[in-house]
Amino acid sequence: QVEKEKKEREQALLEQSVPKFQRWHNVARVNLGVSFFYSEYYNCNYWYGYYPPTYSCGSGSWVSYVPFTVGPQIDVNLGGMNNLSVGFNVFLGSATGTIYSGLAAQSVSRSVTIWEPTVDYVAKFGPPASTAGRFRVGGGMYIGPNSELGAAFRIGGGVSFFNLSRLGIGLDLVLEGGGYSGYWIGGLQLVASPEFHF
Repeated sequence: QVEKEKKEREQALLEQSVPKFQRWHNVARVNLGVSFFYSEYYNCNYWYGYYPPTYSCGSGSWVSYVPFTVGPQIDVNLGGMNNLSVGFNVFLGSATGTIYSGLAAQSVSRSVTIWEPTVDYVAKFGPPASTAGRFRVGGGMYIGPNSELGAAFRIGGGVSFFNLSRLGIGLDLVLEGGGYSGYWIGGLQLVASPEFHF
């Protein structure tokens, strides 16, 4: 009996000496960064109406779009490593492409804002620790000028720092590919985010 009580006291002292870590399950963040898009869409359609009908797209023409990216996002834990991430991005920037009048080429730019609601499955890896990695796969919907619509497949990865605190910092890289008003579009997002763990 005495030996049992001694072991119980030792176990209690051991538990008191080991710091207890709080692992937060859900995360709210605001993504801030830049995106890089490549598309045929704007060059052949978005420019239409801004220039006389004598302007046209050349074979293999393209447009680049490098917008500032901002938007909120919430990760809801579904149990274990599984999470559902819901949010939306706002892309603010200029689309730049080349149009033609006969054989004469002209580079033109237009200010463009695109909204993108997103839904992703997110897997988070590692034991309770200050730093943890994550993998995401999901989809997004594009809502652009003149109510033009599109959708894209999303896949990417990231890392969160200071996970044992209420406030943290996240870094993410996300690849996107899909269609916008019937034309192919692809992009890369690089974002950093202040995070609130709850």
